[in-house]
Amino acid sequence: MNENEAIFMPDAPPAGYDELGYLIVSVFTARGAIPIADAVVTVSYDIEGETSPYAVLTTDKSGRTPKLALPAPPRELSLSPSGKSAAPSVPFSRYNVEVNREGYYPAVNVGLQIFSGITAIQNITVLPRTEELPTEYYKDETIYTDETGAQNL
Repeated sequence: MNENEAIFMPDAPPAGYDELGYLIVSVFTARGAIPIADAVVTVSYDIEGETSPYAVLTTDKSGRTPKLALPAPPRELSLSPSGKSAAPSVPFSRYNVEVNREGYYPAVNVGLQIFSGITAIQNITVLPRTEELPTEYYKDETIYTDETGAQNL
């Protein structure tokens, strides 16, 4: 797959997600010092705990994915929490990001918040398989980070 190419898994966006927010994923190792090229990044919707794949991208030599447009609720929800829309009750959409690269433990970030008109940059650190995993952050040999603040995955 070309580093500037994304594979989309077309699915109708959730009801009320009529606008776009943006996401760039940066993948590093060595505590952010070394970018990881050719990592496969899978972005999925996360709607009330149900996930659905949206796109698969590959990082470039700087460890970054291309900017990805993602469906998001209307911007007005972030300006007026009561919102007049019958659609989402929160002003953001949630996405999960999974990173895979040969020689590294997989990493999953859950619950990334995407707001309409805003570009989120998500930094993800992967560990080489030669390192021992920090037990408080992984299960099934995958490193998980919960962006929602929930204590249990």
